[in-house]
Amino acid sequence: MIDPSDRGLLRILGPLEAWTGQEWTPVKAAKWRALLASLLLAPGRLASTDQIIDDLWGDRPPARASNQISVYVHHLRRLIGDTNGKILVTRSPGYQIVLGPGDLDADRFGRLAADGQAALAAGDHEAAAGLLSAALGLWRGRALADVPPTPLVSAEADRLEWSRIQALELRIEADLHCGRHAEVVTELRRLLADHPLRERLWALRMQALAGAGRQAEALEVYADASEVIAAELGVDPGPELQQLHQDILNADAASAVAGRMGDAPAELPGPPPPAPAQLPADIPDFTGRAGQVDELCGLLSAAGEQGSPGAVPVVLVMGSGGLGKTTLAVHAAHLLAQRFGDGQLYASLLGATEPADPGEILA
Repeated sequence: MIDPSDRGLLRILGPLEAWTGQEWTPVKAAKWRALLASLLLAPGRLASTDQIIDDLWGDRPPARASNQISVYVHHLRRLIGDTNGKILVTRSPGYQIVLGPGDLDADRFGRLAADGQAALAAGDHEAAAGLLSAALGLWRGRALADVPPTPLVSAEADRLEWSRIQALELRIEADLHCGRHAEVVTELRRLLADHPLRERLWALRMQALAGAGRQAEALEVYADASEVIAAELGVDPGPELQQLHQDILNADAASAVAGRMGDAPAELPGPPPPAPAQLPADIPDFTGRAGQVDELCGLLSAAGEQGSPGAVPVVLVMGSGGLGKTTLAVHAAHLLAQRFGDGQLYASLLGATEPADPGEILA
C-alpha cells in the first residue's frame, strides 16, 4: 500500500509541477511542459526524437529541432535535480523517462484509489473513506491544465477526470456507509451540476437525502433525474435508479405504518453498488485512425437522437487479425466512458484461433 505522505517527484493532476528538492515549482516554458508531458504519458517507453518533434511542432518544426530538444531536456534535468540523466534518460533514438513507484502523482492517485476501493469492498468503510480522500487530495485542478493541448494530452486529461469522478463516487459511498448522509448532500448537488448524466451521482444524492430523513426531497431528486436523462438521452433512468426510487417509496410507506403502530421505522436502502469499469487500459500513445475514432464515437453517441428513445446502438468493427481492432475499440470506449455513467463491461472472445463461445460469455 502506498504511503499518502510520500511527496513524489512530478505532478500532472493540475498544472505540471516538479519537486526541486525544496519545493514544488512550475515548469515555466510551454515547450518544456509539452516535452515532459509527452514522456510522462508513456512512462518507460522510448520516444524517438522524430516523434517528440512531431508532438511539439507538428508539420512545422524549426531548422534545428533536435538541438532544441536537447536543450529542453537539459533544463528539465536541472529542474528536477537529475544531473546524471537517470530519470530523463538519453537512449537512441531518443529519450525516455524512468520513474519509481509514487514518483508521479497520477500513479499515486491510482494506487490510493485502488486501495480505497478494495477497503470499501471488504467493508472497512472508514479506511476506504480515508484512502479515497487522500487520493482525491492529490488533485489541484484539471489534469495537465497548462500543457499545450494535443489529441493525446486531451484524451489522457479526460481519462484522468473520469477516474477522479469515479473515486469521488466511491468516497461518497464510503461516507454514506459511515452515516455521513447530511454532510455529502451539498457536494452531490455541485457534482450533478457538472455531470448531470451520471446516474450514479443521482442515486447517491437520493440515498444521502433519504438517509438524512429527507425522503420527500429524495423522491424529488428522482423526478429531476428522470427529466434530465429523458431530455438529454431520450431514455428512462436505468434499472438501479428506478429500483432505488421504489425502495425509498416502500421504506417511506413502511415508516408511516410503523409510526402509527409504534414500531421502529423501516430501514432505508443502502448505497448502490459501484458501477462496473472493466475496460482494459487505453494505449497512451494512440495515434492515427482519427476518422475511424470519430465515426465510432459518433455512432455510439447517437442513442435516442434518431427518434427511437431507449434504442441502444451496436457497432461492429471488422478486419483481419492483428490490424488493431481491439485497440481502436478500447480507445473509443475510453473516450466515451463519461457518457455511460452506469458502467462499462468488457468481454474477450479470444481471437480467431481459439474463439470463445459467445453464449458462455453472455451467460
